[in-house]
Amino acid sequence: MKAALWNVVVFAALIGGFSYVALEGKCPWAASPAAASATAVAPPGTDWCTAHRVPLSTCEVCNPKLARGGTFSVREREPRDGECPNTLVRVTLAPEAARRVNLQFHTVELRTVAETLHALGETQYPPPRYARVAPRAGGVVREVKAALGQDLEAGATLALVDSADYGKARSDFLLAASALGLAQQVFDREQALVERKAGSAQDLLRARTDLDEARLAHSAAAQRLRTFGLADEGLRSLAETKDDASPLVVAAPLAGTVVEASAVAGELAAPDHPLFAIANMDRLWVAIDVYENDLPRVEKDQRVVFTLDALPGRRFVGKVVAVAGEVDERTRTARVFADVKNAEHLLRARMFGRAEFAVKPPQPKLLVPKEAVQNDGDCRLVFVSPAANIYQARKIQVGTVYAAGYEVTGGLAAGEKVVTTGSFLLKTEVLRGQMGAG
Repeated sequence: MKAALWNVVVFAALIGGFSYVALEGKCPWAASPAAASATAVAPPGTDWCTAHRVPLSTCEVCNPKLARGGTFSVREREPRDGECPNTLVRVTLAPEAARRVNLQFHTVELRTVAETLHALGETQYPPPRYARVAPRAGGVVREVKAALGQDLEAGATLALVDSADYGKARSDFLLAASALGLAQQVFDREQALVERKAGSAQDLLRARTDLDEARLAHSAAAQRLRTFGLADEGLRSLAETKDDASPLVVAAPLAGTVVEASAVAGELAAPDHPLFAIANMDRLWVAIDVYENDLPRVEKDQRVVFTLDALPGRRFVGKVVAVAGEVDERTRTARVFADVKNAEHLLRARMFGRAEFAVKPPQPKLLVPKEAVQNDGDCRLVFVSPAANIYQARKIQVGTVYAAGYEVTGGLAAGEKVVTTGSFLLKTEVLRGQMGAG
């Protein structure tokens, strides 16, 4: 009996020794550290998950919102005077939610850019090189000499018009020329008689008076014909031929292209109804609508590049020649006029495009993409990630707007990363946090 009891004791001792070694010297009934940590309770208000030894706001097991794959927004404190409130909300995004949103980042860096101003513009014929042409007296179109699209020299005949007023003016000129010749003969005769002491001084004085009146009448008749476009050479020809039935010539006032033509033979014509329009197409004007806030950046002789979707790859270079004196009360824009080269005559009037003003020469600027910047009404924000899956808004100051992004004048430094794609979602979560939705 004693031997059997002794065997049991030895066997139990061996089992205990083996268990002690397997448990690394720990008692089988002692609680594990993990179990002890799990049963420990964190102080109230502490952002800490004692079970998994991570901040509770990032624990996807114990934080129910993160466990659902959502977000967790926390307001750190109340804003002080002048402080942007949305910069005090921290957003924690679950890794699975971050993957779904596909957040993208951009590293802020210095880039060499030229300060430019962009605006919309429309081509038009330049006023100094454009003319609408109408007959200088009413009548009937006898013959049309010019066609649409035709290139003409200055003075070229566009049309011939039978005009009663013009015919009367030619007749009046011929009568005045005849009267002047007769008055000159009478004066010469009276002067010769006086010199031979065969005439009276009174008759000579009367003849001189009649000659002066005839000269004035002739000059008035000639000036009347000049208003119809007849030059001095034409006046001399008329005096020689005495042809008072010639038609009124409608002539081109400048060299250029016929861009409008409405004259029809047999149709009535009038001074207030243009029959043709002529423009010099070597250069055109671009009327550019510039917002009043940008007007101080526009100066005369500033370089302008005009581009159009209708002519891809083409750039029309020119300079500012004039700025309108008033701002449109509806659009709050003013017209800026640029004169651009059109050597190949590719541009036509009323073509729509974009104008780029060279405001300042290229210089290094700290740029942030436009999609990274959010406006909450109080300030401009970008989102940075101080730790994994944690995002916080930061207020920045912006300067000039470029095609590549905003110039950053404060709030960011070169090398920092900001959220681009997904920044609007983060802004939405920040606003929810402000309303206590986190």
